[in-house]
Amino acid sequence: MRWLITALIVFTLAGCGLARQAQIKQASDAAKLQGDRDLAGCDRLYPDKYRKPVTPRVKCRTAAYDKVDAAINRSGANVQLDIGKKHTAQMLVAAERFDKGELSKAEYDLALANNNVASKSQLLQRENGAAAVAAQQQAAAAASQAAIQSATQPRTRHTNCNTFGSTVNCTTY
Repeated sequence: MRWLITALIVFTLAGCGLARQAQIKQASDAAKLQGDRDLAGCDRLYPDKYRKPVTPRVKCRTAAYDKVDAAINRSGANVQLDIGKKHTAQMLVAAERFDKGELSKAEYDLALANNNVASKSQLLQRENGAAAVAAQQQAAAAASQAAIQSATQPRTRHTNCNTFGSTVNCTTY
């Protein structure tokens, strides 16, 4: 009976975890869909990405990105918010410089492209770093287990038997 209760608790907890994951995915998908709508609205308001001033267009798109990031973060998904905020801030700086005439159209495009590459690179570095840490932890656990096994080798047993008439007495040590 006790094992049945334990099994029910385990299955209930597993079900709660799966339900929570489904809830997070649903909230994340809804936030991304709303973000796409918001970005489309920005593109309708500001169809030409080079028409000065470009800063309002970038601010509109930044607000859409921030709204999506905040919604996903509230849902419990772990988003790299700091990288996203840095990315959008750098986009805004490039837009302001373009509006002031400090950047040509080509330089503005290059600044945006470099910003995209840098943000993606940072995300990949974090993912790779997490994978490397996990691999190192697994290697350390395996080495620890091997050390424990080698340190606790079973002792060799010796058996000594003596015969007294028709009786045999054996002692194992």
